[in-house]
Amino acid sequence: MLENYFRIALRNLWRHRVFSFLNILGLTVGMTACFLIFLYVHFELSYDAYHSKADRIYRLVTDIKPQPRPLIRASPQARWQSIYRLIFRRWRQP
Repeated sequence: MLENYFRIALRNLWRHRVFSFLNILGLTVGMTACFLIFLYVHFELSYDAYHSKADRIYRLVTDIKPQPRPLIRASPQARWQSIYRLIFRRWRQP
């Protein structure tokens, strides 16, 4: 009886190749995503678990708010603008 089920399943897989491929591909992607999520959660929960007093480890988080004055840009464009201003200020002055 079990042999007949396998024959029918293989016959249907062969008859509907495209749909079978899509179904197997979707199953593979879903199982892979589930496995990767499991690995990520397992890693996050086991982080620092090797310490003898792991239940006493805490994490401190701070929020740094920006200053009320504008920040100085450290980009090549800002550097060229400042050099350009210095050159033309000296050139315009008598």
